[in-house]
Amino acid sequence: MIAKRIGLVFALALSLTASFIAGYFTTKRYVENNANAKNQIENEIAENTVKLPDLDVIGPSTEIVFRERYTIGVEYNRDVVEKASSEVVGMKREEAAEYFKLKGYSIVDFDNRRVLVVKDIQDKWPVGCYVVKEQDGYIAIFEVNSNGELKLYRLTELKISDIPDTDKEEVIKGKVYETIEDALELIEEYTS
Repeated sequence: MIAKRIGLVFALALSLTASFIAGYFTTKRYVENNANAKNQIENEIAENTVKLPDLDVIGPSTEIVFRERYTIGVEYNRDVVEKASSEVVGMKREEAAEYFKLKGYSIVDFDNRRVLVVKDIQDKWPVGCYVVKEQDGYIAIFEVNSNGELKLYRLTELKISDIPDTDKEEVIKGKVYETIEDALELIEEYTS
């Protein structure tokens, strides 16, 4: 009876040991296979990413920079940045060039992150700005009205002949400033 019990305990211990070893190696093989599969997937993703061409297509996160370039005085650029509208998303350079051409713009720079389009305006001043310009031999500040025309804001007592030659040509053409404060700051620099 004792021998029978010892045999039964031995068989049970042997069975438990065999089950543990089988479970251990099965789990180990499963973990290794998953690690290999994960590495393989990561490698495939890296390879596929490298193979993708750098698509120059306007996407939903592409910034469109609308630049109005005023050339009537000293060249002045006014930029407005917008996210790509649904009308232009998916367009390649050629399609976008046609689209923006209808709006009076030409493409200067194009990639999937940023598109720069420019419109040259030669006969108007930028609306809402101030222009420091020569009038009757004196330096004057003009406000630009809603039609892009100059309206005298202030005529200074500073003569055009009193400013440095490097600035004289720019003032004769007309220097554009966004705010009256910026224009007045220039006048203060000339008087000091």
